[in-house]
Amino acid sequence: MIFKSSKQLMAGTIAAALCVTAVSLDFTPNLSSYATSNQNEQFYIDGYHYEFYNMSNIGECSFEPDNEGGFTAEWSGIVECQFDKGIYGNELPNDPESVIINYDLEFSPLTDNEEVSDGSSRVGIYGWLVPKSARYNIEYAVIDYQCNFDTENYANILELQNIGSYELDGMTYDLYNKKADPNGVSFDASVEKYFSFRRDSSIGSGASVSLKSSVDITKHMEEWQKLGMEKSNIYSTMLDVRAWMSSGSAKLNSCDINITEREREAFTEDGCFYKTDPAKNGGDYEMKPLGEGGFEAKWDSDSAVTFSKGKSYANAPFNYNDENCIIADYNVELYPVNYGTDSAMDIGIHGWLDVNAGSDWKDEFNIVLGRKNYYFPSNYKDFPNDENVIELGTLEDNGRTFKLYRSIPLHTYSVSSGVSGIAEAPPHARYTYWSVADNCVVDKVKSPKLSGKINIRKHLEKFMEQASALERVSSVYELSLDLFTQGGEGSAKVNQFDIHLGSDKDEGGKVTFNKCGSATDENSSIEPNGAGGFTCKWSEGDYKSFSKKLETDGNIDMDSFIVDYDANVNAKSVTGTEWSLCATCKSKQSNLEYYVFEGYGASSVKMNSDGTDVKNVDPYTFLKDHAIIKRNSALINGERYDMFYLRYKGGEGGIGGYDIYRCISIKQNAGQKMGKKCHLSGSIDWSKHIMAWDSAGFPVTSVDSCEVFFETNSPSGDFSLNICGFNTGAESGKVKGDLNGDRSVDNFDVIACRKALLNPDKHLYDTEAGDMNENGVIDIGDLILLTRFILGVSKA
Repeated sequence: MIFKSSKQLMAGTIAAALCVTAVSLDFTPNLSSYATSNQNEQFYIDGYHYEFYNMSNIGECSFEPDNEGGFTAEWSGIVECQFDKGIYGNELPNDPESVIINYDLEFSPLTDNEEVSDGSSRVGIYGWLVPKSARYNIEYAVIDYQCNFDTENYANILELQNIGSYELDGMTYDLYNKKADPNGVSFDASVEKYFSFRRDSSIGSGASVSLKSSVDITKHMEEWQKLGMEKSNIYSTMLDVRAWMSSGSAKLNSCDINITEREREAFTEDGCFYKTDPAKNGGDYEMKPLGEGGFEAKWDSDSAVTFSKGKSYANAPFNYNDENCIIADYNVELYPVNYGTDSAMDIGIHGWLDVNAGSDWKDEFNIVLGRKNYYFPSNYKDFPNDENVIELGTLEDNGRTFKLYRSIPLHTYSVSSGVSGIAEAPPHARYTYWSVADNCVVDKVKSPKLSGKINIRKHLEKFMEQASALERVSSVYELSLDLFTQGGEGSAKVNQFDIHLGSDKDEGGKVTFNKCGSATDENSSIEPNGAGGFTCKWSEGDYKSFSKKLETDGNIDMDSFIVDYDANVNAKSVTGTEWSLCATCKSKQSNLEYYVFEGYGASSVKMNSDGTDVKNVDPYTFLKDHAIIKRNSALINGERYDMFYLRYKGGEGGIGGYDIYRCISIKQNAGQKMGKKCHLSGSIDWSKHIMAWDSAGFPVTSVDSCEVFFETNSPSGDFSLNICGFNTGAESGKVKGDLNGDRSVDNFDVIACRKALLNPDKHLYDTEAGDMNENGVIDIGDLILLTRFILGVSKA
C-alpha cells in the first residue's frame, strides 16, 4: 500500500544523489545525462549491472563486458575514470545476513612517467547505504588495493576524518568518516561517508598482478556501527576499479556477489502467504503466526515495514466478473505508541490486477480501512502534481461510505545498453485505485480495533466503471491485508482475514447467488455475506425468490451430501402473503426434482381456529397446481416430515406441455406466524430424505445441482441466510428405523426391533437406527413408534 510509494521516493532520492555527484555512480540516469561531455556506458547482463564512466571524456578509455561475468578495461591520459560490476536496489534483500563479493582481477596500473607522476588507481568495493532513520544517505567504500594512492590527501579533499581502525579476517583497516547534516541545504551536506582503507595494500606502478579477494561487506558494516555508524541497509554494492590521471588496464575474470538472507518471518498457512516487506532503512520488527489464520506484528520506531497476509492467484488469475462473491472478513487490533507527526500507519486490503497475461505491468488497488497520520490521496490537491489523481465518486459497502480515486504512480527508470527500463522489481503499477473509508483516521484512538466485511467485487466494479474501455481489467492476480507502519512504535494482532470467492469455498462446484421472479435491481437486492450465505431485501409484492446455488460438472454424491443453514426472516404480512425456505436438488438430464421445506409462513398452512390441522384437505397452499400421486411421512433427524410425490404440468398444456415430477419433504409444525420475525437453523441430510422417499415407493434419480432458496409474495421485508454450507463430503447418515440396514424402513425392521428387545445384549442390529425415541437403547417405546410409522400414522 503506502510502502510502495515510500520505496519509490527513497529510490528516487538515492538516484538523485548518484546523478549529481561527479565521483559517484550514475545508477538511474535520465536521458539528458547523455548530452553532457562525460562518457558513460551501462550494461545489464545475467543479473549484474556493468558501468563505465570517463569524466569529461578526456583521454582514451575502453570497457567491454565479456558476457561470462567479467570485463576488460584500459585507460590512458584520463582525469578520472571508473569501471564497475554490481547490483543495487531491489536486487538486494533488506537486512541480509551476509553480502560477500568474491573477485578475480588482473590489474596493471601505470603511473611512472612524467605525464602521470601524480596519478593513482585503486580496486575495492563501493556503494550506497540507507540508514534506518532515512534522513540522509551513506556513501561507502572498502579500498582493497591501491597504486600510488595518497590516503591522507584524499581524505583532506573530501573532508574525511579518521575515526579509528579495526581488524577483520586478519587484516587491518583505517576508517575515515564525514558526518552528514540532514538539515543542510546542499545535497553533499546530506551525504555521510564511510571509507575503509586496508593497510599494506599498495601495488607498485608498472606491476601486473593477479588479485583474488573476498570482501564481506556486512562484516565491515558491523565494524562501522561499532565506530558510530547508524544501522543501515545496503542499497548498492559493486566491484569498483577507479583511476585518476594515470594509465593502466584491468581484466576481470570473475566477480560473484553471494547473498545470504536472514531467516525471516514469512510463512505459508492454509493456502495464504504471510510476509514482511521492509524499506531499505531497516529497523527491528517481528511477525509470527497466532494460529487459525491470524498473526501478530511488532515494530520499533525506526521501522518502515509492511506486514501482509493474502492469497496469490499468479498461477491462475481469476476474472472477478465470474465470481458472485468476493468478500473479505477482517478483525484487527492495533496498539500504536510514539507516533509523532513524522510517523504514519495505514491498514487495508490490497490487490493486483493483471493488465496483460504474463506482463510485469499491473493495476493495483487499496481499500483503506484505517490510517494514522497519512492522508493520500484524499489530500491530493495539496500536491503540485495533483493532475496525477482523479476522483471516481463514492461507494457504500457494509454500512461505510468510501471515496474512490485513481492515481498514476511515479517510477524510477534506469538505462541499460541505451535502452530505458523500469528500475524497480516487478510488479509495476500502471494505475493505483483507492477506496478510502470515511472516518478511517484513528489518530485519536489509543488502541483502535477494526472489524467487518468488505465486498471487494463491488469496489472493483466501481473502479472499472469509471475506467475507459481500453483501461478496464478484470483478472485478479493477488489479494491481501496490508498493515504499513513508518516511524512509530507498536504492535498489532490480525485475528482474522479471510477471503471468500463464489467458487472457492470447497463446496464441490460453482456457487452463484441469484434472484428471480418479480425481483429486479430496482425493487430488491441480494448481497453475499462471505460466510456462505446472503442477505436480501425487497419492496414489491409479487412472487420473488432469492437463492444460493451449487452446480457441479458431475453428479452429486447424495450418500454424503448435507446442507447446513441458519436464517432470519422478516417478511411483512398482508392478506394472502406467504413465504417458504426450501432446498432443492435437480438434474439437467431428468424431469424429477427433490424439495425439502424447512420453514414457511403460517398462512401457507390451512389451520382450524383451534390451531389443529384441517383434515382431508391438502394443508400446504404452496402445493397448489400439483397432482398428488403418493403421500407418506417419515421421521428424519428426530423431525417428522410429510412426504409427497407430485406431478406438475409445465408449459401451456397440450402438445407444448410437459410434466415435472417432484419428491417433496415438508417439516411438520415448521409454520411461522406471518409478520413476525423468526429464526430457522438446521441441517438437511439428503441421504436420509432419499432413503425415506425410496422406502415409500417414490422414484429416485441422480442430481447435479442444489439450491437453497427463500420465496415470498410479501410486499416488503428482508431475509438473511446467515450460514449456508454445501457439504459434499459429509459423512453419510442413517435413516431412523432401518435396523437391518437394507436402506428401507418396513415390516422387516419391526421384526428386527422385536428380536432386539428379546436379546438386548446379543442382537446384531443397528442400535442407533432403532433408537426411535433417542434415549440410547432399543426399548418398547421404539417398537411402538416404529410400528406407528409403518402403519402410516403421521405423528409419532
